[in-house]
Amino acid sequence: MLDESLFPLDFNGNKIPIWPCPQCGAQSLHCENNNFHKHHKEPIDTNDPDFDPSWITYIFTMHLKCTNASCGCGVVCTGTGEVQEEDFDNGIDGYDRTWKEIFHAKYFEPPLQIFTPPTGTPKTVKQALETSFSTFFFSPSLSLSALRASLEALLDEKNIAKRSNNDHYLNLENRVKLLDITLGNNSTTITEYATAIRFLGNNGTHPGEIKIQQSDVFDGYKIFEHILITLYPEEKPSFDFLVESINTARGVVRKK
Repeated sequence: MLDESLFPLDFNGNKIPIWPCPQCGAQSLHCENNNFHKHHKEPIDTNDPDFDPSWITYIFTMHLKCTNASCGCGVVCTGTGEVQEEDFDNGIDGYDRTWKEIFHAKYFEPPLQIFTPPTGTPKTVKQALETSFSTFFFSPSLSLSALRASLEALLDEKNIAKRSNNDHYLNLENRVKLLDITLGNNSTTITEYATAIRFLGNNGTHPGEIKIQQSDVFDGYKIFEHILITLYPEEKPSFDFLVESINTARGVVRKK
C-alpha cells in the first residue's frame, strides 16, 4: 500500500533520504559516497556588503544505488536547493538563528514507483502510471493529468466503449458510467472511485486558480491503487485448513 512518508519532497543535504528502489521496491536506494553534487544556480558574490545567504540557490545531481544485493539498480536524481533561515534552541537563553540548506528532488531516472500496481495490472495501465510517476516531483498537475490517462487506459482494457450506438464519441464521464453495466457487482463503488480520478485529472489538466500539490496526487494514487486492487486482486495463501486442523485438535497437529 502507498506510504507517503517514503517519498519526502524536501531534504537536508546532510541527511539524504533513502527512497524505495524503482526496480525491486525495497527501501534501499542510497546516495553513493561523494555522489551528491550541488552548484550555485547563479553566480553569488559573498563579498557583497549586502550579501544575504537567502540569495543562494542551487541545482544538484546525485547518483543513487539500490543496496539490495540481488538488485543493484542505479538511479540519477536532479533538483534544486536554497538556503533558509531557521530558529534553534541554544539551550542557554532562548533561540538563535542559523541558515540551513534545503533541497527539492525534481526528477528521477528511472522514475520512482510511488505505489506498486497488482501483478495482474495490464501493461498499458502500468506504462501510463509510470508517466504519472515520472512527473510527480516537479509537476503535480501533469501527474494528475497522466493519472487520468491511466484511467482511460484501464477502461480500454476493460473494453469500455469509446463510441455510442449512434457512433457518437463518448467522453470519459460517460465511459465511466458504463462501468456499472460492464462490471456488475460492486461496480457502483468502482464507478465512484473512477469518477474521483476523473475529477482530479480534470483539475490537473485545467488547474485554473487551483494550485495542484503533491498531496492532491497522493490522494489520486491511493484511490487508483484501490481500484486496481479491487479489479486485479492478488492470490494470497490460505491457511484455513491449517487453522481448522489446529482448532479441531486443540493444539499441535502431528502428521501421521
